Amino acid sequence: MANVLEYQPLKALYLLYFVLVLLLVKLPLWTLDALPRARRPRPSWTLARCLIVRTAQEVWGIRLDLRAPPVPRGEVPDSELTDAKFAWVDPVPDKLFCGEVRRVAEITGAQPARIPGYWLLKGAVWTGPRAKPGEKVVLHMHGGGFRIGTAHPSDVTANFTRGILKHSHSLERVFAVDYRLTSSVPYPAANPFPSALLDAVAGYRYLVQVAGFHPRNIVVAGDSAGGNLAVGLTRYLLENDFPSLPPPGHILVASPWLDLSMSRHGPDSSAVTSAKTDIFAVKPGELFEEYAVVSLLGPMDFEVAKTNRYMSPVSLHVPSQGLFKGFPETYVVAGAPERLMDDSRALIERMRADGVKVTADISPDAVHDFVVFTWHEPERTDTLRRVSEWIDMM
Repeated sequence: MANVLEYQPLKALYLLYFVLVLLLVKLPLWTLDALPRARRPRPSWTLARCLIVRTAQEVWGIRLDLRAPPVPRGEVPDSELTDAKFAWVDPVPDKLFCGEVRRVAEITGAQPARIPGYWLLKGAVWTGPRAKPGEKVVLHMHGGGFRIGTAHPSDVTANFTRGILKHSHSLERVFAVDYRLTSSVPYPAANPFPSALLDAVAGYRYLVQVAGFHPRNIVVAGDSAGGNLAVGLTRYLLENDFPSLPPPGHILVASPWLDLSMSRHGPDSSAVTSAKTDIFAVKPGELFEEYAVVSLLGPMDFEVAKTNRYMSPVSLHVPSQGLFKGFPETYVVAGAPERLMDDSRALIERMRADGVKVTADISPDAVHDFVVFTWHEPERTDTLRRVSEWIDMM
């Protein structure tokens, strides 16, 4: 039946039916059910938050294939941007393309590429990319499961870095990398691992070697899948020890997706216990973002997702001892009732075990990637203020 619904006019009719049932039947019923606080997924949640989360779960579970192939992105003129500036980022040069990442790239066919990037500005007049003496900057990789989203300032994930800019007293701008998105059947296979990671490296190189920022003044940041890239980028720089490209001074991750194999899936895992308190509707035993994982793997076996330290650094199948030795100070943001909470918890534990200074900022009633949702208050603003204070004290 699901295949039949992909064809018009059945697809349009199904979407109309879905929306009407949602608005006229399900939302009223959910409202009545959630009126008593004891009936809500979290008693502290407002009625509005209950309905938003339940609607997100419903849309996540829609019976239509809403996947789409990556769309090539061109230059964006200043006239289409507000408090932002477009920039081209050159591909990683061959001398910086090495180690485990290059070995895997030779299997999947991934290659460095020229990509777009966006400067998000704090209302300042654009004077060029060059850093001022001692200037701090955040390098942001957006979330979206490696398959959707963009670094364009209009994307919802920009709310994360826009919020940091608003509350920070020392930051004047953020640079967001528009890394390549992955795809596979039913669309042409594109951008398997490590394509996005190579783009993150390229963005970091742009800040250091083109814009002239000192590595110690760079915060490598990412939300959800972008958090995976932030950790992977830092690992790449540490493992390969490039004299011209030292590792960053700090890492900031929000709800990071760090175990693509979902190795923690038992009844006590956050994937199970938080099924009703997060925005995703994943069936028991179903792999989170399976399409993205398959697309990233390309010709490789699923075993790689379980054991590769770049793809799944907190997997139970990746030896943890010494895995994060030498990593810089890290700030981890997460929501206690989110389904990927185990990933954040494992990251914090493994980093601290290796001597890394970690700030764990866990909001007790927040969903996955809540820092990008302007409706998720007061947790979002409170967290962004703490993050900004941490950056200001660097």
